[in-house]
Amino acid sequence: MKKIITLLASLGIGLGLVGGLTAQAKTTAPKSGRSRVSQVVRSAGWRLWNQPYTKSAKAVRKTGKLKGKLVQIDQVARAGQATYVQISRRGHVYGWLNQKGLRTPKQFVLPYTYTSQLYPLYAPNACEAASLKMALSVKGIARKTSLKTIITKMPKAKTPSRGFVGNPYTESRPGETRTIYPKPLTAYTKTYDARAANISGATKNQLIKEIKRGNAVIFAGAWRMQGARPYHVLTLVGYRRGQFLVADPYMKKSWPNKVYWTGTRNFMKVYQSRHSRAIAVR
Repeated sequence: MKKIITLLASLGIGLGLVGGLTAQAKTTAPKSGRSRVSQVVRSAGWRLWNQPYTKSAKAVRKTGKLKGKLVQIDQVARAGQATYVQISRRGHVYGWLNQKGLRTPKQFVLPYTYTSQLYPLYAPNACEAASLKMALSVKGIARKTSLKTIITKMPKAKTPSRGFVGNPYTESRPGETRTIYPKPLTAYTKTYDARAANISGATKNQLIKEIKRGNAVIFAGAWRMQGARPYHVLTLVGYRRGQFLVADPYMKKSWPNKVYWTGTRNFMKVYQSRHSRAIAVR
């Protein structure tokens, strides 16, 4: 028996089980999990570790209040026969969790904080800035940065291909569009989030992938996604089969349905009529 144990040990096979894994379990180097679909935490009792599970790993907390919440997958590693993932929510990294503690949801609603361009700050032409603030909130970025600061720091120019055109604090004149196009807006967004990307031209499936991966999308559309309405910029914050969830910044405090579901067919029609302009905050 002693010879058998020695032989097993030499092959890297441990007999003692720790946390459901063998004591000699080999852990692979962590790889990025950003391309993985976001998941929902199954229950409150799963342990979160400070590293992919090994003998030296320490439990830092349990999933607790994360139960039922959508989390982003940041990194992935194998530990023996198990897969461990590093999870985060709103930019806060909680730790490493056995993948079995997660499930894929049928509906994806990102953890955004709503921002209006009409209250408390009245900036009727600051839809880009308000949409940017909402998209950043999903990653926990610029939470203490005011909308006014985001407006002030946004690049200004005489053409939207270089920066924001016009006064964001007054209403547009008939036929006038005050905006900033994706290229300069992406460059500005990168000052907050280096991973931001100009995804203009993105298809429906590409937009769905961004949402499923936990990334909000700033896009050009129309108020309440009604095609006949003027040019407007909004934030895409969710998806379920056949529908997108849109956060519309042009809303007064008393107005209902500031965030609403719209059919993907209607969404794509309006989005494409505005030249499919989009930025992903990753």
